[in-house]
Amino acid sequence: MKLALSLAAIVLLSSARLPAQQPAAPCCAVTAIDVATGIVTARVTANGQGFQFKMADARALASLRVGQAVYANFAGKQVSLDGRRACCAITRAPAAPAATPPSRTPATTPPVVAPAPTRAPATTAVPPQPAAGRATPTQPAGRIADAMAITAATVNALPIVTVGAPQPRVTQLVRAASRFQAGRMTAQVAGRTVNSEVLYLRGLKAVGEAPGLPDGAKRVLEMLVRRVPSGQSDHYIVNTQLAREWIAAHPVPDNVKPTEPKEKKCGNWYDSWDCAGQAATDEWRRTYDHAVDEWQDAEKTLADAWETSLACFTERTISTGDFPVRFSIAPSMTVNLSEGKSKGSAQGTAAGSATIGVPMQSDVAARLDLFYIPCLPFAVRPKSLSANGSLTVGQELSASVSATGSFDKTFTIPPTGGPVIPIQVFPIVIAGVPVAEMDVSAYIEGEIQVSADGKAEGGFQIRNSNPTHFSFSCSGSGCSARSNRQPAATTTNESAQIQGTVTVKPAIYTALQLDFNYEALSARAGPQPYLLGMASGCGAATASQSSGGASTGQENHVLSADLDWGVELRAEALVLGKIVGDSYRQKLMEEKHLWFRDLAPGGSNALVAVVQSAGPSVAGKRSDHRVKMPTCYPYANRVTYQVSWTGGATPVPDRSRNAACTWLSGQGKGTCTFDPSKEFVISLIWPTPGEWSLTVVPVGDAHDRVFAPAPVPTRVGVTVVP
Repeated sequence: MKLALSLAAIVLLSSARLPAQQPAAPCCAVTAIDVATGIVTARVTANGQGFQFKMADARALASLRVGQAVYANFAGKQVSLDGRRACCAITRAPAAPAATPPSRTPATTPPVVAPAPTRAPATTAVPPQPAAGRATPTQPAGRIADAMAITAATVNALPIVTVGAPQPRVTQLVRAASRFQAGRMTAQVAGRTVNSEVLYLRGLKAVGEAPGLPDGAKRVLEMLVRRVPSGQSDHYIVNTQLAREWIAAHPVPDNVKPTEPKEKKCGNWYDSWDCAGQAATDEWRRTYDHAVDEWQDAEKTLADAWETSLACFTERTISTGDFPVRFSIAPSMTVNLSEGKSKGSAQGTAAGSATIGVPMQSDVAARLDLFYIPCLPFAVRPKSLSANGSLTVGQELSASVSATGSFDKTFTIPPTGGPVIPIQVFPIVIAGVPVAEMDVSAYIEGEIQVSADGKAEGGFQIRNSNPTHFSFSCSGSGCSARSNRQPAATTTNESAQIQGTVTVKPAIYTALQLDFNYEALSARAGPQPYLLGMASGCGAATASQSSGGASTGQENHVLSADLDWGVELRAEALVLGKIVGDSYRQKLMEEKHLWFRDLAPGGSNALVAVVQSAGPSVAGKRSDHRVKMPTCYPYANRVTYQVSWTGGATPVPDRSRNAACTWLSGQGKGTCTFDPSKEFVISLIWPTPGEWSLTVVPVGDAHDRVFAPAPVPTRVGVTVVP
């Protein structure tokens, strides 16, 4: 058995031998908080080694902050927030407790948040340097071959993953054009400059083509890529320098190498696409099963050669824990109504524009999980991305239209450029070294349908916003998600000046998008609201109203705006910008009417019911009164009318005539519901002669519009003769 201890193991063991008393100053700093489980991750300030403890007090947990100093007694497995009282039990110590060696109290240097890395080229990233090979400040970075012995700490002390402060990003991510990329990442970490050579490998061919990797590392990585299960990312981030030194200290036996299965029917699955249909599925399964069996044999061979256990080759999960993603943006896009790339028809002419604004506020806690093998510490690959919180998405509609005839076209959003709006980037730090980055963007896609009928001129603006509370988790197999509560909508000020009818209907998907290390694994999730805004304007002189046999023409007009909405939750996982696995879609609510407003000064008289009487009524005999909406009434849904009368009349018990009406017995009133474009009849019998009245007022419709302000009631006089 090798006798040398790794530097990280020595640090871990010395950290475990603190005296039973609490130190005079805090030794450690919080790096991550899992609110759901109460598990807190912290690190020893002096050496960067991480540990975990559990807080049972929900109030104390809520007040805890990343970067906060804490006290640790590793011998007693206790943590204190104030240095006087123990609050929490250590659930994962830096190393197993040792027997009474000299103790070393960690230094009290405050925790350091890693700055955003300086990258050259832009696609550079650094893999983790794990406990077994991480250089200390007294040892030059890169001279770590003499500290490569595999110990219990190598297997059990997983590196801590943290997230640096976010930095603004103003440029789009550039999608990689090759299978691999090489570069160098430089960053200031804990007061020193860390440089690392990096390889970003996308699949099996990238491993074989990548420069600078020792043969042993290539063979092992090729075996690992082949046994990646379906639905997981096979993209690896490799620290080239660490790979060279690790393999130099741990030679890979010649017989540890990938081979092809004996039974092959479609050629090399990884290098050709000769298979199709079921044959392709069968060939992939044969290749995958062969790779899994082959790696299991390789684990045993490597464990014997490196004098360690099989557990050292078990793929483990390391996580950032929750980190906040907060931002507020208000992008706006305008489409030209005469744009050539639109689809639809225009039987007539149209000019103008339609604009949609998408204000967006994020308040979520995100998390990144990575796959890590302790005995292959030079490489990691992404496992999953998740987030939990709220996303408030608004839609601001405005249209300026001048059209003659019929116009109906659909425009793509955004009209130019890509759908991703860059916002910020987080450096990902493993064991004190920046290794990669997490990009945060807003993703916007969809369409706007704009239509106009008749002669339309003018414009309108309508605004709406709603918060959506949700959680999601995405991996290579797709996404799962859930909504924590039903969305609630709000509206703000509106205006319109329209002659004709103009409809603007956007179907916009606005999502929070997380990209780990240049699309090695991406996830996006958010609400997809459906919003329909319609403004109507009309002027006509075709309505008439009569009383006592006299008839007069009457101009009618309308100026109104209307808003409907519905929301579904959508989540997608992507690798290299392509959707993988199953997308998640769930309707959060049925489509609802959100808002209606009569915008005409003094009210639109096209919302006033037209009532016609047949002439003088005779006591004791049926009197018919015909009701409909005026010519300019803009909606087709069945209208609800409130009806009342004087003189003690009773409705005619004729269901065929009054099938749309419900009367309140003996109260002289009721309600009727009918098609606004058609005429219906109210039949009443007045028992005695006199001058009586009938009043009808529309109050709403079957689309849940409530006419506000309320239209002027239509009151007609009824003369009843003996």
